[in-house]
Amino acid sequence: MESSALLHYPLPSDAGLKNQYVGRKISEVAAPAAIIDRAVAKRNCEAMLEVAKRLNVGFRAHIKTHKTTELSRLQVGNTGPASIIVSTVMELEQLLPLLRILQVEGRDCSVLYGMPLPPSNVQRLMSLAKKLKSLTINVLIDHPDQVEHFSQTSFKEPDTRIGAFIKVDTGYHRSGVAPESATLKTIVDGIMTADCLVLSGFYSHLGHSYGGNSAAEAIQGLIHEIRSTKEAVDLACEGLKVQNRLTISVGATPTATAVQNILMKSDPAADEARKVIEQVAATCHLELHAGVYPLLDLQQLATHARPTEVPGDLGESSNAVAPLSVENIGLRMLVEVASLYDDRGTPEALIGAGTLALGREPCKSYPGWGIVTPWEDSTAADDDRQLFFQEASPVYDEIGRTGWIVGRISQEHGILVWQGDQQNKRKLRVGEKLLVWPNHACVAGAGSGWYLVVDSDEQDPDRIVDVWVRWRGW
Repeated sequence: MESSALLHYPLPSDAGLKNQYVGRKISEVAAPAAIIDRAVAKRNCEAMLEVAKRLNVGFRAHIKTHKTTELSRLQVGNTGPASIIVSTVMELEQLLPLLRILQVEGRDCSVLYGMPLPPSNVQRLMSLAKKLKSLTINVLIDHPDQVEHFSQTSFKEPDTRIGAFIKVDTGYHRSGVAPESATLKTIVDGIMTADCLVLSGFYSHLGHSYGGNSAAEAIQGLIHEIRSTKEAVDLACEGLKVQNRLTISVGATPTATAVQNILMKSDPAADEARKVIEQVAATCHLELHAGVYPLLDLQQLATHARPTEVPGDLGESSNAVAPLSVENIGLRMLVEVASLYDDRGTPEALIGAGTLALGREPCKSYPGWGIVTPWEDSTAADDDRQLFFQEASPVYDEIGRTGWIVGRISQEHGILVWQGDQQNKRKLRVGEKLLVWPNHACVAGAGSGWYLVVDSDEQDPDRIVDVWVRWRGW
C-alpha cells in the first residue's frame, strides 16, 4: 500500500469555496484572509519567463511560497519546458495531476525536491516517480550516504530512475558541499554507479542574497554563484564521461530577478554578468531558480535588487521587467480593526491578526511585522473614508517612515503602531477592514487554507474573481 499524506490532509471543496466567495467584495468577507492579485502575479511570472528567454537560459519555478495549482500554472507559462522545485513530498503529490496534463501536452517536465531528502521519504518519492516519465523527478544530494539510501530503495522499484543534482554550498551554509571539497568527487562516483540515479546537474541557492541592499550586490552575488557552481562541476566531473549535458541551477529571488537589470542598462556589473552567463551556457545548461517572485513581499523590496520603476525606452524588453515596488506585491493580508488606543503616547490599534496570519519574520528595512497599505473599503460611507479632495495620509516606507505598521504581534492579534509625525495621521475606526503588506509571503500565506483572488486589471479590483486552495501537509 502506497504511503501518501493526501488522505490525512483533505482539502476543502473548490466548488464550495467559489460559490461562497466569488463575486463578493473583499471588504465583505471575514478577516483575516489572504488576498492575491492575479494580475500582479501574472505580470511577475511573465517577466521572469521572458527575461530567461531573452538571456537564453532556463528557469525553474519554486512553488513553496503559495502551494497552489493555479499559480504553479502561471509560473511555468503556456509553452516550453515546465521546470519546478518543491519543498515537500506533499507538494509533488498535489502537483501530480498538473504534471500529467503538461506531459500529455508534450511539454518536458522536471521537478526537483529542493533540499536533501530525509531517507524516510525516499520510498514515497520513488513511488511517485513511477507515475511520471523517467527522470521527471530529481533530488538533491550532498552526502555519499544519501546515494546508498536510494540504491537500497531501488530494489523495490527496479525500473524507476530519477535525476540527481549535487547541492553546492556557495556561501549560504544551509546545506550543500563546498565547491572545493573532495567529497564532491565521492558523491559523483556514487551517483554514477547507482542503478536508480542519473547525474543531472549541480544546484546552488544563494539564500543570503536577501541581505543585499542594491542591484549591484544582487548581480555580483549571481556572478559569484554561477562561477562557484561551475568550479564544482569542473572539479567533480574531471575525467568523467557524462552522457547528458549537465545543468547548473542557481538563484534566489533577489539574484534571479536581478538579471532584469541586464536588459535595462549597460554597466560593468551587468556586462560581466552577461559574459559569465554566456561562457557557462556554452558548456552547461544554465538555469535560474526563484520562488517568491510572483507575489513578492517587504523582504524582497528591502533588497533593492532591481529598480522601483521601469525606464520608458526599453521597447520590446519592457515585458521582461517587473519593477520591485509595492505596486507589484501580489499578496496582501486582509485584517480588521478590533479596538483603538489613541490615548497612548503613540497612537495604536488592535487587529484580529497575529503571528499565525502574518508570520513572525522580521524585515531589515523597518521595525515591524507588516505595513498597512493605502487601500480603503470602496463600499464605506464617505464620512468613514478619507475623501479624495483631502490630503492623503502617508503610507510607511523607507524614506518617509511615517504611517501605520504592525508594531507588535502575538498569536492571534497584532498591534498597529503609528510611526512619524501625527499631523496627517490616517484615522481608523473599529470594524474597519485594512490590507497589510506582509514581510515574508511564504510564511504569511501558510496560515490560510485558501487565497481569495482579485484582479486589478478587471473593472472592479476589489471583487473576488476566484479562490485558490492552498495545499497542506508535508
